[in-house]
Amino acid sequence: MTLQQKISNSVRDSVYDSVRTSVNASVFNSVRNSVSDSVYDSVRYSVRNSVGDSVYGYVWGSVRDKLKTYDFTTKNK
Repeated sequence: MTLQQKISNSVRDSVYDSVRTSVNASVFNSVRNSVSDSVYDSVRYSVRNSVGDSVYGYVWGSVRDKLKTYDFTTKNK
């Protein structure tokens, strides 16, 4: 193998390796970001929904308790 062929092969191999590494990194990053986003969204929505449900339950429960104990027969003085 001549020196020119060695240089050509070496350049071709390094270009191939750098392209492959770059493609792998971008694919990995995009998969990682989309998985992170979906996990983040799922956690955020579940926390928001559970907080919303507990606040709603607390408010509705206190209103209901007040209505149960309110004496509608008394007149305003």
